Amino acid sequence: MLELEMQTTESDHVIVEIPYDQPVINYNNLGVVKEWQRCLTGIGISTNYTRQRHIEKVPPLLLEGERGRRNREYYEPAVVSLGPYHYKSRIRFAQAEEYKLITLEEYGLRTGKPIALLYNMVFEVIHDARKCYIDGSTDAYNDEEFNQMMLRDACFVLFFIECISHANNMLLLNSEYLGAIGFANITRDIFLLENQIPFVVLEVLLKLRFPDDKGEDILNRFFNYLNYGQVFTKDEKVLGNKQPLHLLELYRSYFISLPTNSSKQSKKNVSDVDHKYLKRNRWFASATELKSQWIFLRPAYDEKIAFHSHRCYGVIKLPRRAVSSNSKVIYLNMIAHEMCTHNPNDFRVSTYIRIMKSLIIQHEDVKELKNKLILLNYVGCDEQVVKMYDEIDVPAVNYSKFYQFWRGIEKHHNAKYKTWAGELITNYFSSPWKTVALLAATAILLTSFLQTYFAAKQLPDR
Repeated sequence: MLELEMQTTESDHVIVEIPYDQPVINYNNLGVVKEWQRCLTGIGISTNYTRQRHIEKVPPLLLEGERGRRNREYYEPAVVSLGPYHYKSRIRFAQAEEYKLITLEEYGLRTGKPIALLYNMVFEVIHDARKCYIDGSTDAYNDEEFNQMMLRDACFVLFFIECISHANNMLLLNSEYLGAIGFANITRDIFLLENQIPFVVLEVLLKLRFPDDKGEDILNRFFNYLNYGQVFTKDEKVLGNKQPLHLLELYRSYFISLPTNSSKQSKKNVSDVDHKYLKRNRWFASATELKSQWIFLRPAYDEKIAFHSHRCYGVIKLPRRAVSSNSKVIYLNMIAHEMCTHNPNDFRVSTYIRIMKSLIIQHEDVKELKNKLILLNYVGCDEQVVKMYDEIDVPAVNYSKFYQFWRGIEKHHNAKYKTWAGELITNYFSSPWKTVALLAATAILLTSFLQTYFAAKQLPDR
């Protein structure tokens, strides 16, 4: 052993023993580092995780401060408790607990299988499901009790998703047992971080209900309902080769795509990110300010965030997204999921929200995004949208992706000949009246010049 002695006072001291056979660098962690690196640089999110991940609870730091305390309610269930974390509060959600028995029966009828078979199918993965929760959080339940909880809660979630995806009349059951207000809050509750069911359980029941892979179509339609406010099927895989931990994580991966690093320039930028990012107080301007500089917003139908610089103008492409009464809850919980430990991810939602917070400063910015069909406002007045984005904290972003996007706008803005042209057209040709006024002023100036010229220069006599 190597002893390092640090004198603290004359009477006592501290000895730290470091074994010689322990390397300074723990090479076992290199796999973890590479996992994070792949996520942050856009190479890909790992599906073969090197360690067991858990359905985490909301990081305590997100609940601190004035804004954190104000947002606390957005992490807690309003109508239904799912999983073990809020199970002790089930008495408060007695109506939902009763309704779970109805949805269990309905889901069993739709599969054409007895409930006993559903129970046995879930029981085959119950140990994997138990490991998805934080150690000790399921100890109060034996396998039978835990299996019943998983079966009831999973059938509740899948029945709701199917009814929404098919615009099924069975949705009326929600109003019957939970009321209209309760129905309006189901969506928010099934996307709470602490209200998640392991996807391994959902997958078993989904395949039992849709053995011909139509379960992919159900999730596709439901996620598009969340993204656009409309139920339709999009030609895009929801699952693919993904191995999500839970439904919230799956939706997060479908929600947005970040720009992909390309060429040597991207690699060079990544090395400068930490230094440059300290200057983030110089974010890009809001939507209306960018428009005045001839940087226009356009919907991105490939679902990717991008900036393109042209000769005299720039284009920011953003995915179309609906803003509803549930958006703030879902955004906050996706961000909370990204902030959890042992969870390699690309911070895609946090980065998207940071960009939107920069673009939306006042109601005129919301109006501009609505006019460009980028923002679909279902919450009412535009001021509510401004308030929503203002109240969402984004503790961290994907530095690489955010810098790549921000740097493109910054370089375009620093090319003065590009912004001058935009400002000239905005100031003098943005409306017919400005154009007429400019032409009239030009005509008057030209007439005055000609009069002065001919008055000063006498024409020769013929």
